[in-house]
Amino acid sequence: MLATLVLLIVLSQHAIQNVRVDEVKAAFRDLGTLRTLMAVLFTAASYVLLTFYDRLALQMLGVRVPVGVTMRAAFTSYAVSHTLGFGAITGGSARLRIYGKAGLPTRTIARIVAIAGVAFWIGVTFATTLALLAIPRPIHLPTFDLEPGVAHAAGLAVLALLAALIFGVRRALPEKLRARIELIAWPSMATMALLALVSVADLTFASLALYVLLPHAGLSFAGLVLAYALAIALGLVLHVPGGLGVFEAVIVATIGSRASTASILGALVAYRAVYYLLPLCIALSLNAAIESERSVSWASALLMRATAPARRLALALSPMFFAGMSFAGGIVLLLSGAVPAEHDRLHHLVHLVPLPFIETSHLAASLVGTGLLLVAPALAQRLASGLRAARLLFLLGAMFSLAKGLDFEEAMVMLAMVALLQLAAPAFYRGRKAAFSTHNLPWLLAAGAAVIAATAIGAMFHDADRFRSDLWWHFALYGDGPRALRASFATSVLIFAFAMREWMSRPRAIGGQTHLPQAVIDRATSVCPRSDAALAHTGDKRFLVSTDGECFIMFRPRGRTWVVMGDPVGTRDHWHQLVWDLRRLADASNALLCFYQASAELLPVLVELGLSVMKYGEEAIVDPRSFSLVGPRMKSLRNSCARARRDGLTLRIISPDEVQDWMDRLRPISEIWLDEHKTQEKGFSLGRFDLSYLRHFAIAVVLRDEQPVAFANIWRSGDGGEMSVDLMRQLPDAPPGTMDFLLTSLIEHARSSGAARFNLGLAPLSGLPGGRLAPFWARLARVVHDVGGRVYNFAGLRFYKQKYAPAWESRYLACPQGPQGFFAVGAVIALVSGGNRG
Repeated sequence: MLATLVLLIVLSQHAIQNVRVDEVKAAFRDLGTLRTLMAVLFTAASYVLLTFYDRLALQMLGVRVPVGVTMRAAFTSYAVSHTLGFGAITGGSARLRIYGKAGLPTRTIARIVAIAGVAFWIGVTFATTLALLAIPRPIHLPTFDLEPGVAHAAGLAVLALLAALIFGVRRALPEKLRARIELIAWPSMATMALLALVSVADLTFASLALYVLLPHAGLSFAGLVLAYALAIALGLVLHVPGGLGVFEAVIVATIGSRASTASILGALVAYRAVYYLLPLCIALSLNAAIESERSVSWASALLMRATAPARRLALALSPMFFAGMSFAGGIVLLLSGAVPAEHDRLHHLVHLVPLPFIETSHLAASLVGTGLLLVAPALAQRLASGLRAARLLFLLGAMFSLAKGLDFEEAMVMLAMVALLQLAAPAFYRGRKAAFSTHNLPWLLAAGAAVIAATAIGAMFHDADRFRSDLWWHFALYGDGPRALRASFATSVLIFAFAMREWMSRPRAIGGQTHLPQAVIDRATSVCPRSDAALAHTGDKRFLVSTDGECFIMFRPRGRTWVVMGDPVGTRDHWHQLVWDLRRLADASNALLCFYQASAELLPVLVELGLSVMKYGEEAIVDPRSFSLVGPRMKSLRNSCARARRDGLTLRIISPDEVQDWMDRLRPISEIWLDEHKTQEKGFSLGRFDLSYLRHFAIAVVLRDEQPVAFANIWRSGDGGEMSVDLMRQLPDAPPGTMDFLLTSLIEHARSSGAARFNLGLAPLSGLPGGRLAPFWARLARVVHDVGGRVYNFAGLRFYKQKYAPAWESRYLACPQGPQGFFAVGAVIALVSGGNRG
């Protein structure tokens, strides 16, 4: 080691004896901003890859540590050990401090250090081997020339030796000895290959950071990788802090014949600052801030309280901001792929990577840009999957921006977006896997328009009239037109395929439970004053139950909308918490929430939810205790009932236990009634003619000569205070006034059984305000009431129920504000009209 060090010092002195400091300073100043920024980017990529050593080591040892702790430990240890040397001591001490505070035992930390060290040396060996195999021309060294044939043979020999060493050690080492070597974990071949890949990639980026700073007169990248690997290996073996002097001596000795020594030394000084000093300063500052956290906890707490409103506002605005930035980033990448690249940068780039890599990167950058367009709505909707996809796409966008034309400005913006997305991660909390399937038509149309615009701009720049079929396969360094043509075609295919996928797939919001225990139904309905709680038995809804099982709320998913039927069932003390629990569940499931037929008692909670509340109609409520057929107002109803009795109609109440015996007699009435009205079973807000549903209720049957001609199942509230009917069906040849007779008889039955209310049901779109000063939704509903009355007799339904002299109570529809409210209302209409798909 000492002899090698003395030899390197002698060679260094010989190489720089005629170099003046002014020349080195001038070479340093001439590097330029572009080359320096590229070196910083490659350095950042190298240090990011270094953190994977620790991640893979932890995975091999079966230890779970937060990602932030792992990244801090790896970055700190390598930043310190690269600069100070003695990696096992300096870097190991950093890992011991950080991992120790995270709860890892010293033995485990030592094994992490050992695994990372072995992986690094495997990477150095592989990188050296690949560099030897890729040398295109002779390398002129001070004492001899390394010919390509000799280099290739040496590379194959080193590769064979390394493979033999790996397989030989794994097979020949006795099991007892292997078990005693506790610091060394025995990875699988797949893990070892991954470690080698990470190490080679790390050394490649580190070499690129130096390569972009050095003068490129006849210098191949493979030759530099070989010199770089040798330089850092000697620096580590000699334990010189940071390889100072050793690293420079090897580089100067290897490539000094191709450029002036002053320009090489200027590049090496810049490399020292970028790859060694900058990460060290960042690591020291980061750890100083973290380690001093306790001493400044009061100041930190004060700062957090002072900035809490701003942070909450930032998190609230983050989804839309990043959605816009993602869309803008996608447009930038598409336009960058459509317009000609800067040829000066391509000239520099072709010395770094081969032409096929540039062509592939150009196409990949355009596809990444399209992906950023498509992931934007997922960010707007706070999807965690969208956050992960956007971070990856921005990272790939930065990489491909550099690889297709050294567009470092784009790369810097993309990397900044990755960092900002990481900071804003708490704003994206909705757990949904599909990052791109948000079924947002406006976003999709905007993405398609962006692709079309980029294609059109590319056609104008490259004169589309001159495009020929052979240009599809024309690959050249300055072939901007063919590249734009291929990118436009690929992005168009991607957009079309995505649009077809969105069209063919249907979203389904999921939440709550499908089965409601009978005990919960009994407890909740026993104190419920409304009879429509019976809709819990329809079997087409989902339920959210309070923690004590005393209250539940029922809803049904329709696409992305959860339509809630009526008020929560149970004591009102639970309503507020239960509705907010449902709101949070819908929010986490990326679903819209809509309330149908809510009562006035629920309005305060709906307003708190920020929903747009509108009057939907009115329910007709009759008081059985004061109801009478006496008086001129009831003349029409009194005559209908008298005629029904003369026609021999009688009413019989079938108990729930008898329902099954009557199903075969009532089913023809139901089927004929459905055919007569050309409709189907609706569900959701009404029941169905089905035994599993009807067996829960008593049924009122109208008989003529002991043959049923009409029926209605009876709802009764749990507290006994309200009675109403659900399905009301009759034969076409039933005597006139049959339904009047049925309802009048049931009102009398309600009075005799002690009910205080008889609910005749809802009259949709009735009781709405009119005039030019009415709200927009009210005026729209009036139009629907007037025009739609030709299909559905809204006015006739209210007029019929008005015969019973009811009191009218308002019922409300609450849906999200803005354009989403129209989709929610559409879901309500689909469900109420008999939509079967959730």
